[in-house]
Amino acid sequence: MRKAVCIIAVVACLPIESLAEKLDQAALLRRMIDLDRLADPPPVGEITGMFSSYDRKSKVDRAGNLIDWNANADWGQFIRTEDEGWSVMAEMDGPGVITRIWSANPSGQIRFILDGKTVIDAPFENLFNGQLAPFRRPLCYMIQENGGKNCYFPIGFSKSCKVVIRQSKSYYQINYMLAPDGDSVVTFKPELDEDAEAALSEVEQAWDGGLDPHKMVRGDRPPLPTANEVEIKRRKSAVLEQDQGSGTIRALQIALSGKRSRELYALHKCILRIYFDGSDQPSVEAPLADFFGSGFSLRPFISLVTGTAEPTNMPMPGIRRNRDQVFMYCYFPMPFKNGFRIEIENLSDKTITFLVKTLIDRDVPLVPDPDNPPRERLRFNARFRKVDPCKVLDYSILETEGRGRVVGCVLNVDCPRSAWWGEGDDKVWIDGERFPSYFGTGSEDYLGDAWGLREHIRPQQGVTLKRPYGKNSAYRWHIFDCINFQKSVKFTIENWQFGGHKDTYYSTIAYWYGQPGAAHKFKPLKPADLALPGLRIPNSIEIEGDIRADKKAIVQIKEKYAQGNVELSGGLAVRVTTSDPVKVNIASIEARTVLLSLRVNPRQSFDSIEIAAPDGSPLASITYQRATRGGIYPVGTVRLQAGDNLFGLICRGKPTLDCWIAEPVEVRSPYAIEAEMLRVVAFENTNHETQRLRQPKVSGGAHVWCKSTEPGAWIEFELPRRKPGKYKLSVVYTTSRDYGIVQTHVNGKPVGEPFDTFGKLELGPIRELGTFDLISEPLRIKCELTGKSEQSPGYYFGVDCFILEPVEG
Repeated sequence: MRKAVCIIAVVACLPIESLAEKLDQAALLRRMIDLDRLADPPPVGEITGMFSSYDRKSKVDRAGNLIDWNANADWGQFIRTEDEGWSVMAEMDGPGVITRIWSANPSGQIRFILDGKTVIDAPFENLFNGQLAPFRRPLCYMIQENGGKNCYFPIGFSKSCKVVIRQSKSYYQINYMLAPDGDSVVTFKPELDEDAEAALSEVEQAWDGGLDPHKMVRGDRPPLPTANEVEIKRRKSAVLEQDQGSGTIRALQIALSGKRSRELYALHKCILRIYFDGSDQPSVEAPLADFFGSGFSLRPFISLVTGTAEPTNMPMPGIRRNRDQVFMYCYFPMPFKNGFRIEIENLSDKTITFLVKTLIDRDVPLVPDPDNPPRERLRFNARFRKVDPCKVLDYSILETEGRGRVVGCVLNVDCPRSAWWGEGDDKVWIDGERFPSYFGTGSEDYLGDAWGLREHIRPQQGVTLKRPYGKNSAYRWHIFDCINFQKSVKFTIENWQFGGHKDTYYSTIAYWYGQPGAAHKFKPLKPADLALPGLRIPNSIEIEGDIRADKKAIVQIKEKYAQGNVELSGGLAVRVTTSDPVKVNIASIEARTVLLSLRVNPRQSFDSIEIAAPDGSPLASITYQRATRGGIYPVGTVRLQAGDNLFGLICRGKPTLDCWIAEPVEVRSPYAIEAEMLRVVAFENTNHETQRLRQPKVSGGAHVWCKSTEPGAWIEFELPRRKPGKYKLSVVYTTSRDYGIVQTHVNGKPVGEPFDTFGKLELGPIRELGTFDLISEPLRIKCELTGKSEQSPGYYFGVDCFILEPVEG
C-alpha cells in the first residue's frame, strides 16, 4: 500500500482535474478499499451508472409524465437482441470499468466484448460460483443458497465494452464507471500479473479481516488517537469530542459504558450529531445504532466501513476498558478545515455513559501556491429520514445539490404483515436527468440478495434484522461503485407491496460526500421522528386477555423485562410455570375457519407445548426451535365457533406465550388436507418451507414452497389415516412466474399428467389423481419437479393441498 499512500500525499495540493491516471488492474482493485478517494470531488467526466433488467414499460413521456412507473416484470429485459439470439445487457464507450454485477438467477451464456474482442465467454453463473478465474471469493459470491449472486471484481476496458447474453431470462444489474478525459484504463485480462495479484490479496485481506484505520493516514505523520468517557442524562445532550484544527477523522468508535438501559430501542433514541468547520447545521444527524448500520437497535455485525461488533485495539489514554466492551465503528473519512464537534442527545429513559474514540489525521501545513491552490475536499454527510406510514410509491432517500458522491444507505422497514414488502425498485437521477441513470429491479436486489431477504453480513452489503412480521434492517455501501454527481442527485426506492398496502414504516440513512453547505431536503430531527411502531401482527389475539389457570401458575411479563430484549404483541406476554393443563380462550363473534399459529418469546427456550382443540382432539405438538421465524409456530387450520373456544395447553419448560395469530382463510374443499400441515417423510435437492399467501387466497392460507436449481427435486408427504373405503384423490398446486413442471406420484407410482405450474401467482386447478381403496396403509404422495418451460426463469413449485373425498357405494 506504500505506493498508493505516496500518490495521495503528492496530489493533495493539486487541482483534481489536472491529474491524469492510468488505471491498470492493480489500481482498479486497490480502489475497492480506497476510502480516502471518496472525499475527493468526482472529476468532471467521471460518470457512473447502471444497466439492469428493469421492466421497459416504465417510461417518462415528453411532458414528464410517468408511464407504468410501477411495472414489475423486471427479468429478461435487454437493450436489444442481435444476430444469433445474443441480447445486449450493457454497452459503453470507454475508457471505463464494470464495478459490480448482480443477478438473482444467472442463466445462459454471457460474453464480455472489451475493445472489440471477446475476453470472457462463459456460463453467466460462473461469474459467481468460483469456477471462472479470477472471479473468486470474497469478491464474487452467492448469499446463502438460492440467494443473490454478486461479483465486485473490476472489469476494465480502454475503448469500449459490450456485454451480451443468450438463452437467458435473468434478473441482472451491471454497475459501471466511465473514466474522465485524460485517464486511461488497461483492459481486463483473466491472467493477473504480479502487481494485480498483490492488490487482489490486499483487497481479500481487507474484505475478510477488516480495514486498519491506522493505514489510511496520508504521508508519514502518525495519527492522533483521542478517547473520552461522557455520561449523558436522560433528555439531555452532551459533547463527546471537539477540535479546532484541520485534518480528517479516520475512525470514529463509540461504546456503551456502565449499566445499560432496559428500554428496547434505547440507542435508537440517542441522536448522534457531527458538525464540521463551525457550522451550526450538522452534517451527520441520525439515531446512534442506525448510523453505525444497525437499524432500530444494536445488532452485532462487521462490514467494510461500519459495524457494531468489532473490538478495538486503538490506544485509549486515561480510560479503563472492560473486556466485554465492543465499539461501534465508522471508517468513512471525515475531512474538516476549521474543527469539528461530536455530540449525542439522549432521548431514552435512562442515563447512558458513552466511550468515544477518534483517530485524527492532521493536515500538514502547506506553503501557499497561487498556481496550484489546495484542493477542497468534500464533507461527509449522513442523515436520517422517516415516513410512517409511507403512502407514496417513490420513497425519497436523498435529494441534494452540488458536487459529490453517494456512498451508502441503511434501509429500515416495519411491515405489519408477513407478506413481502420489497418489490420496489431503487432509482437514481443524476444532475437533473429526465429518466434515472439507475433503475433497479427490487429492494432485495439493491441490497445484493434475491427472492426476499435473508440475514447475512458481507463487506459491501448485508441484512442485520429480518422478521416475518415487523422490523427489517439492511445496509449497502457504495465504495468502488460510488454514485457520482456534479450538480445534483435524487435517490429513491419504491414502496411496492402486493395488495397495494400503504401502511408500512420506512426510514433510511443516506451517506454521501458533498460540498460544504450544499442544499439538501433533510429537516432537523425531533423526538417524534424517533417514534417506532410496536410489534404489529395482523389477526393477533392476546393470550394474557383470557388464560384460565391458577394465578400461581402464570406470570405476566412486560416487554421491557422480556428475556432476550424482544418485542411483544400488545407489550405483554404470559409465562406458564406449571406443566398442568391450562385453558386459553379464543372468543369469536361468528363461526369462521382460521389458520392458527402461536407466538412465543423467540429468545427463550422451552421443552414443549401440547395444544388440543376445544373438543379435546390433539392439534399440534410444538418443541422449541431456535431458528423458528419470530417465535411463530403453526398450529393448524381450525374451525372457531361463535362465542368462547377453549383450547387446552400443556406447557413444559416454562415457555413465555405472547399471542395467537388467527388468520381468516378459505378452504378449497371440505375434504381438503393442507400440505403445510402434513408430515414430510422425504425430500431431495430442494429446500422447502411453509409460505403464507394472501394474494390470491390459497386453501388454508398457505402452501409448501419448494425451491431448487435443477430438475429432479422432489418432496414426499404422508396423508393421515382414514376410515377404510374408497376415496377420490386430487392435488392442488400453486402457480407462479418462476415455477416448473411437476409430476405427482402416489405410493411410488406416477399418476396423472405432469402439470406446468408456470404462470401468474394463483391457484392451479384441482387435478384428479384417481380413486384409491384405503385399507390401513396411509397414502404417500411425492411431488417431483421434472423440468420447466422456456418462459420460466426458475425451478420452484408450490403444493397447496390434497383433497381426499369419500366415494359412496
